[in-house]
Amino acid sequence: MTDTTEAQRNPWLYGGRDGPPAGVPRPAGGPGPWANGPSAGVPVRVEPSALRRAAGASRRLQGELRSAVGRAEPDTAAAARALAADGFDSGAALTQVLARWKARWSSLDDRLGMTADRLEATAAAYRSTDASSAVAFRAP
Repeated sequence: MTDTTEAQRNPWLYGGRDGPPAGVPRPAGGPGPWANGPSAGVPVRVEPSALRRAAGASRRLQGELRSAVGRAEPDTAAAARALAADGFDSGAALTQVLARWKARWSSLDDRLGMTADRLEATAAAYRSTDASSAVAFRAP
């Protein structure tokens, strides 16, 4: 079989007048290959301001998490030390639990920050693309 371009194999996808050959399914009537999915035919709407609000919510959650961890960590560590000093094995176990939770909190903190960064970058990219497209489509 020789290599051909997509346009040569399927001219009907690229403005040819004839439809697809018999047995070849017609392209879906919506945007992209996902057109038969649950959002078939629904236009995609991008709102950079909504992306920025979501980034703000992520940053707010990140701050709340840091605040809560900042309050819980010293108290938990103090309780673990007190239990261990009194000879309770649960003090060492509580120290281990605290170390595991700190790792989880740190991971969640990182993810919330990264999510906010990506949402803000996506909003900026949509705005930039929109602005450059508007310039490109202006009449000479």
